[in-house]
Amino acid sequence: MASTSRRSEVIRRVGRPSRGWVRKNLHIDQRKLDAARRALGVKTETEAVDAALEAIAFRKEISEGIRHLRGAGGLADIHRD
Repeated sequence: MASTSRRSEVIRRVGRPSRGWVRKNLHIDQRKLDAARRALGVKTETEAVDAALEAIAFRKEISEGIRHLRGAGGLADIHRD
């Protein structure tokens, strides 16, 4: 039999999403959603939207990190003449 913490972890995964999740009704191009789901290698449309949003947030973090590194003199700007 699973421990109490293990059981609650399984219930969270199967039941309602964890705290912070909200239900939204969106008008989305189905072809784009299907393409994103395949490209991201996920099974559900919700997973596709979540993974895509996560990728955008990560891209912003990477861009800011590179900007800070460049500002500190640790990275040459190869696009600048």
